[in-house]
Amino acid sequence: MMNRRNFLGLGLGALAVSMTPTTLSAVNFRETKPKAFTAKKVDVAIQELFGTSKTIEGNVELKAPDIAENGAVIPVSVEAKSGSKVAIFQDANPEATVAVFTVPKGGIIDYGIRIKMAKTGNVTAVVEDGGKLYSATKAVKVTIGGCGG
Repeated sequence: MMNRRNFLGLGLGALAVSMTPTTLSAVNFRETKPKAFTAKKVDVAIQELFGTSKTIEGNVELKAPDIAENGAVIPVSVEAKSGSKVAIFQDANPEATVAVFTVPKGGIIDYGIRIKMAKTGNVTAVVEDGGKLYSATKAVKVTIGGCGG
């Protein structure tokens, strides 16, 4: 005789399995585009990742603080209406590429991450949409020791 606890456990387990995505796939860009992650300049990293470094300003909303008192945890968010790939770059560290995301068809581009910057520099977000690259850049002043001046 099946007790109530076992029945609920089996039911919830079946529900979880039925809701698991069947077409989940991820691209390891560190393996497929390794030069994009070792590039020291943002333009070179964009070229390595997308095949061109020509971007159009607009269609991307990039949010980052004007002044970051802790360069180890700088909040950055990227929003766009549509796109197939999102990349975040910065010019303050030895490697320019910070993160790359593949966006599933119909996916919502509203990503938030925390990045590390050793010094004051620019953060750039690039969104690939319909074969074109759209970008936004924001200057972030990193203060040392938490002094906001």
